[in-house]
Amino acid sequence: MRIRLQPASFAFSVALCVLAVGVLPACKGTRSPSARKAPASSPASNPATSAPPVLAGPSDPATATKPSGGIDLAAASLPAALTPNQQSRRTPVVDAVHRAAPSVVSIFSEQKPHPQYNPFGFFGLEEDDDSGRTSLGSGVIVDPRGLVVTNEHVVAGAARIRVLLADGRELPATLVGADQSFDLAVLKIESSERASKDAKDAKDSKDIKDLPSLKIGTASDLMIGETVIAIGNPFGLSHTVTSGVISALHRVVRAKNRTYEDFIQIDAQINPGNSGGPLLNVNGELIGINTAVHSGGPGIGFAIPIDRARTIVNDLLQFGRVRYGFIGLRVAPIHERRRQATGVIVTEVDAGSPAEKAGIQPGDVVTHLGDEATVTVERFWDRVHRILAGEEVRVRLTRGEVSLRTTALDAKEMSQRARKRLGLEVVDAQGRAALVSRVNQGSIADRIGFQPGDAILQIGARQIRSATDFYGALGELRPGTDTVMLVVRGQTSYYVTVPF
Repeated sequence: MRIRLQPASFAFSVALCVLAVGVLPACKGTRSPSARKAPASSPASNPATSAPPVLAGPSDPATATKPSGGIDLAAASLPAALTPNQQSRRTPVVDAVHRAAPSVVSIFSEQKPHPQYNPFGFFGLEEDDDSGRTSLGSGVIVDPRGLVVTNEHVVAGAARIRVLLADGRELPATLVGADQSFDLAVLKIESSERASKDAKDAKDSKDIKDLPSLKIGTASDLMIGETVIAIGNPFGLSHTVTSGVISALHRVVRAKNRTYEDFIQIDAQINPGNSGGPLLNVNGELIGINTAVHSGGPGIGFAIPIDRARTIVNDLLQFGRVRYGFIGLRVAPIHERRRQATGVIVTEVDAGSPAEKAGIQPGDVVTHLGDEATVTVERFWDRVHRILAGEEVRVRLTRGEVSLRTTALDAKEMSQRARKRLGLEVVDAQGRAALVSRVNQGSIADRIGFQPGDAILQIGARQIRSATDFYGALGELRPGTDTVMLVVRGQTSYYVTVPF
């Protein structure tokens, strides 16, 4: 099913401006006087070295005991002083909100002059002020030491990030890691030492090591029609609660030139500013991250399942990046006259790859990856690039179906594979470029026309000043993508597109 997420109409934009004028100044009044004076936060240089905790699922041993210093929200209950009338109206939704609300935060990200592209257009409220553009979003604390999960587009291009807690404190946060493809980011709320330096209000300097963190659930057993709850910061109204039901599961949503897989579709009302907030079940467990809303009308929202989000977040915490799944296939279109394309033909199978171990051979025709048809090469790679390391993938061939489990490629191994495939050897050129020293006959580089003596100055957006830079850049490329190289030959420079 193809669903388009489009920017809001002009009329809707005007409505947002009116709301911003009428509501946001009141929100500003509750903010710390130091909010605009806090120094810009910077991404962690090496998330792995700081040994951040890894998110555990409901079946993991790590969830058997309460984290050190954490708050056991599962044991929380409504105040005992409820009136009999209130007790009679007490529902699972009321209990779930009471348990989960303390761990939901509002996020204020002050944008750089040229913020990155927001794939969901209007699904986030922006306000002009003296210090720049401030994007409003939501997040959820998943670890008592201050780890917050939100959407990547909430903090994309942010020069400064502030987090408003449920108890009224507003503290600085740093970006630990983010992935645009899956639209997820991890923040770290600053320690009390850093916060106390930035804050003039004494309440901001309270210890934050015991923050309330939300219990992680699972999206693997969700049922269409079951009740879900969304909490977020729509239009700057923090801790707004809406509820509804799950409308559909495993939605594939296409927005402009990007595809998002396996969304939970819900009818709980979500609005600009809800982005990055939690989706809960009636037990108050985190089952998704609210991400997008359909531009066609209300009642169609989408959330990233927590099981998928947990894998991505753990990769960001442990490795500083998301480990994409490696299959080991190269494909080409099938050219058959008078017949509609039924799949793509396998042209190469990498030695030792999951595809080779599964028995896939050159000449096989791939018609589906999982349940998604691969009728074109573009659809094939679009699906492959949404697969994570360690996922089991069903590959449907015209001769039958096989299953394989993807592996992770580290940068060094990826560089070696790309180097062999490209067929280029380079040396340093006095710290100014990578100089081609050898071109393997019959290789991709040979067919493109590379020659010894060519100087490579750039690969994609990365500047190349040495052979080390060149091979390092190769390690960042993903199979099935094309990249542009800036090559100088004599007095002339060329931009050359190279397939990987």
